Amino acid sequence: MLKKIVAIALACSCLFLTPMQSYAEEEPDQSNQVVDEVVTSIGLIDAFSAEVSVGTKLIHMKICTYGSGTMDEIGFKDIQIQRYTGSGWYTEKSIASVITTNACSYCLGDYTASVLGGYYYRIVLNHYAKDGSTTERSGNTSNSVWIA
Repeated sequence: MLKKIVAIALACSCLFLTPMQSYAEEEPDQSNQVVDEVVTSIGLIDAFSAEVSVGTKLIHMKICTYGSGTMDEIGFKDIQIQRYTGSGWYTEKSIASVITTNACSYCLGDYTASVLGGYYYRIVLNHYAKDGSTTERSGNTSNSVWIA
């Protein structure tokens, strides 16, 4: 019983301690984007995820690609940091491929890039795996965040 009371108290305190922010600009429509999607096996890539979070004029990226076994190469290609301008998403920066070899998965725990403030940002990328002569790419779009 004591555990339930403590759990409820912690949950309620989280609600009151969560900062609320509001901005005049309307949040972009995200109805067609994939956020932290985990898929069943589609060949070389078993699962993947992409998430962004807020920093001070920084975007923090957490990206993972999980292979179905040990891959010759695994990682991410065509990483684009996109900014929402009110009329659409535009690529602000492109990041070179980030690949590792002889691994079954590859994750970047906190990869950062500097950005301008006053916009929503997201990342769009391809999760990548290569085993022998077979190559697979799976596109993914992260959540979007407001950078003040």
